[in-house]
Amino acid sequence: MLDTLVTYEDIVKTGAIVGSGGMVVMSDRSCMVDVAKFFLEFTKDESCGKCVPCREGTKVMLSILEDITEGRATLDDLNTLEDLANDVRKSSLCGLGQTAPNPVLSTIRYFRHEYEEHILNKRCSTGACRELTTFHIDPEKCTGCTACALKCPVTAISGEKKKPHHIDQSRCITCRMCYETCKFEQSI
Repeated sequence: MLDTLVTYEDIVKTGAIVGSGGMVVMSDRSCMVDVAKFFLEFTKDESCGKCVPCREGTKVMLSILEDITEGRATLDDLNTLEDLANDVRKSSLCGLGQTAPNPVLSTIRYFRHEYEEHILNKRCSTGACRELTTFHIDPEKCTGCTACALKCPVTAISGEKKKPHHIDQSRCITCRMCYETCKFEQSI
C-alpha cells in the first residue's frame, strides 16, 4: 500500500481516516498488535465516559489486546475483539468513540497474521511484546567478544572469552540490551 495516494478519498478506502493531517510512519520492526494496544491506551484515557460503548468498550478492547501481547489470548478472543471494535465504532456517540477502534480494525485487517502468531505460537517476531520474546545466541555467529555479557543488567549471559556465549532464560528480562549491543550480524 506504499503507492496509496495521500488524498481524503484514497486514505478512506484503506479503512483509515484523515484527521488532523498527521501521519505515523513505522518500520517493519513495529509490532502491529502492540501498536493497536498503544493507541487503545490513549483513547481509553481520553474517553469522556458519557457513553457506555466508548467508556467500557475501549477498556475491554485494551484488556483483550493485553491478553494477546502477554500470551493469554485465544482465537475466540480475537473474534470478540473484532466484533467489539465494530460495535464500539457503530454505537459510540462522538468522534473519539467512533474512531477509537480504527487501529484495532486496521491492524486486524492488514496484519491478522501477527495476531495469530501471538495467539497460536505465543511469539512476537518483532520482540516488542516482552512476554512473548526470548533471546538466544547463535553459536555459529557469536565470537565470544563479551560485549553483550558486559551490557546485560541481570548477568543472564555467560561464556568464556572467544567462545560462544549462552543466555540463561530464567534470568533474562528481555531488555534487548544484548540485541542492541551485538555487532556480529545479530548473533542474538
